[in-house]
Amino acid sequence: MTDKEKQRELIVEIMKADEQSGIYPAMNQTAVDWLFTQLWETPRDKFAWQSILKEAKKMEKEQIENAFDTGLCDGYDYGFTNDSPTKENGEQYYKETYEEL
Repeated sequence: MTDKEKQRELIVEIMKADEQSGIYPAMNQTAVDWLFTQLWETPRDKFAWQSILKEAKKMEKEQIENAFDTGLCDGYDYGFTNDSPTKENGEQYYKETYEEL
């Protein structure tokens, strides 16, 4: 398993724990759950669905960034070594992990 895969697993674990603890009280659902509900309730329209997808991606990004930052605050080191670049925050982690795919 690569370092990025390990980091992603830790992020998912943190996000699940955050969801169970109610850290997202205003939303209380994952971006995928929200996306499914919106698509289910919205008539099939290319532009409307594209807008919904864009919002879901924004929500997912925020959830990943928040989970990463929460993990750092809770003392998770995400398996970083002295050879790997230090991840300063969730925004940087997201950019390096998902926007370079």
